Amino acid sequence: MSDFEIAALCAHPDDAELTMGGTLALEASRGRRVAIVDLTRGESGSRGTPETRAREATEAARILGAAHREALGLPDSRLCAVPEQRDVIVEALRRLRPRLVLLPHWEQRHPDHTAASRLIYDACFVAGLRAHRPDLGAAFRPAKLVYATSVTEAEEVKPSFVVDITPFWETKLKAIAAFASQFVATPGENVALPFDGFRRAAELSARRAGQRIGVEYGEGFVTREPLRLDDLSTLGGRSL
Repeated sequence: MSDFEIAALCAHPDDAELTMGGTLALEASRGRRVAIVDLTRGESGSRGTPETRAREATEAARILGAAHREALGLPDSRLCAVPEQRDVIVEALRRLRPRLVLLPHWEQRHPDHTAASRLIYDACFVAGLRAHRPDLGAAFRPAKLVYATSVTEAEEVKPSFVVDITPFWETKLKAIAAFASQFVATPGENVALPFDGFRRAAELSARRAGQRIGVEYGEGFVTREPLRLDDLSTLGGRSL
């Protein structure tokens, strides 16, 4: 069994880099074992082949300092909250055994992102049931679920907390840029997505989040339950 302190579970290769890449790099730099799990291989995307995106994902994980990355092979553009797909995630959770799971916010424009949020939540719960599919591994349930809001349709949602990613902003950009196939238009495609243009959008999102806590760049996250605090002196940021 492999116990990871943090696992980022997202629908497609590059989703983790876009929404929580700075936070993952920060945590990895602290010596924490970070895993990235892509539910699909991104095979329905307009750009890049699954094989190309797999190579890009490996390089992006290296840049972020993640100890492990894998794709579960669920069907891209056909994610839905059904037991067959959920149990593939259950097996991964029981094998990786992360204390903390980072996942997409539930309010999304992309149907796969919405479905992924529900699937991952359901899998985290069911993975802790001892009588459910013991063939998938020993029962295990993560202690905490944290939903990412950066560069998503959930950006206007008030975050429960914001992580200062200023020291890792360039690392996040390098990890995103590793997915070079996503920034080059295919033959006959009318819409290009050059990295410089995308960088401006990503920077605007990160600056908005950072402004909330008085830093240059941030990534916002939401929890459904109140955060426990044992020491008031550890509260960061300023009220006035």
